[in-house]
Amino acid sequence: MDVNHGLMDTIAAIATPVGTGGIAIVRLSGPDAFAIAGRMIKLRKGTALEEMKSWSMALGDVLEQASGRLIDECIVLVMKACRSYTGEHVVEIQCHGGTVVAEKVLSLAFKLGARPAGPGEFTKRAFINGRITLDEAEAVLDIVTSSSEAALFQAGRRLKGELGAMVSRWEGQIVDLLALLQGAIDFPETIEAERSEIQGMLEGLKNDITAVLERAPLGLALSQGVEVCLVGRPNVGKSSLFNALLSRDRAIVTDVPGTTRDVLRETTEWYGLPVVLLDTAGLRETGEVVEALGVERAQTAATESNVILYVLDDTQGICAEDVKWLDKWQGRNCLAVVTKTDLNKSQVDIEQLEQICGDSWVYVSGATRFGVEDLKKKVQSMFAGVGDPEALAPGSARQVDCLERALDEIEAAIEYLNQGWTDDVIALALEAAAGALMELTGKQVSGETLDRIFSRFCVGK
Repeated sequence: MDVNHGLMDTIAAIATPVGTGGIAIVRLSGPDAFAIAGRMIKLRKGTALEEMKSWSMALGDVLEQASGRLIDECIVLVMKACRSYTGEHVVEIQCHGGTVVAEKVLSLAFKLGARPAGPGEFTKRAFINGRITLDEAEAVLDIVTSSSEAALFQAGRRLKGELGAMVSRWEGQIVDLLALLQGAIDFPETIEAERSEIQGMLEGLKNDITAVLERAPLGLALSQGVEVCLVGRPNVGKSSLFNALLSRDRAIVTDVPGTTRDVLRETTEWYGLPVVLLDTAGLRETGEVVEALGVERAQTAATESNVILYVLDDTQGICAEDVKWLDKWQGRNCLAVVTKTDLNKSQVDIEQLEQICGDSWVYVSGATRFGVEDLKKKVQSMFAGVGDPEALAPGSARQVDCLERALDEIEAAIEYLNQGWTDDVIALALEAAAGALMELTGKQVSGETLDRIFSRFCVGK
């Protein structure tokens, strides 16, 4: 697939959210951006838009070409090729905020030759034109969608190129290793010294990549958010706990079992961790059609979530149904949450609970908020990573996959070296490792991969 297809077009899109606001920005990028903007904007200073210096701004009027009718006054920002975000000529038209005026300005650009930009096409062009690497492009989306300060911090580091620089350094080390292997082939009398050096370099690479991969759960959690699902039998206190974890009343709380029928979903933040909290219908056998659908959705939500909070009623104890569900989710990020502790009617056998869950349980009260912060901290700790919590982490499943494949090939190279395989076999594994790393930064990438990445972006970014 030709990743450069369509780059000769000039694209346009609204770069600001839909709705009323202070300003709306219409962005154009491509070889004809200046010509198109120049035909629809008359600068107040009387000069041609094409004569503006790069990174300069001017006041002007957006005019309908056929009638000369004023659409809006605007501020126009000009960025010339090579020094713009996309690497192409870019014009940003800042008009008054509002859906109608922005759409009108955009439609004028289309009439004069621009075409609608696809999702993320401005950033895609920035990558194709060498302005940013692919991991930096993904960081742009992570910044736009970040829902916590910690997520923003990690995305900002990746946008600055810290992850790409680390990966490029590993690529350089692999190139050095390949040179040593070639030297061992050409000068066999030095082979023992060379192989000792190669062994040390391979072990160092393995340790460095492993350390970054150990932080992958945190990186993915920050960029994608963590789904935390509350499940349990009816009327055990899930909805009260849901409200307590959100610090506001969102779910209806009654003494009637089966009140919650559908999955409730709310976004929050726990100690820097973006969380999507789910409240579900009580797990039980029922002949009522709507409730049965709710129970089915509850099971699906639990299966697909990152963390399961299995809620137990401290006034009822642990029944066989609870044991069945807790056993089912062994091996998952599952916490048993003992609720209604404020009623002082403890029936939960802690020894039995620890036999089932180990130390993966916590006491809470949805009514008094006792233990709620401890619960949040336990969930956050599942994704805190290894070592320094501010250490750089990968931000997408694609990046993790590239690193895992590179690590597999490096471990294979170490095994080949220890088993006495020929140098050309070791070199093949190292070349595959380098290829995986180059995929991460986009030095080697397919059109399908690019389409999949940038389809997640909004139009205008």
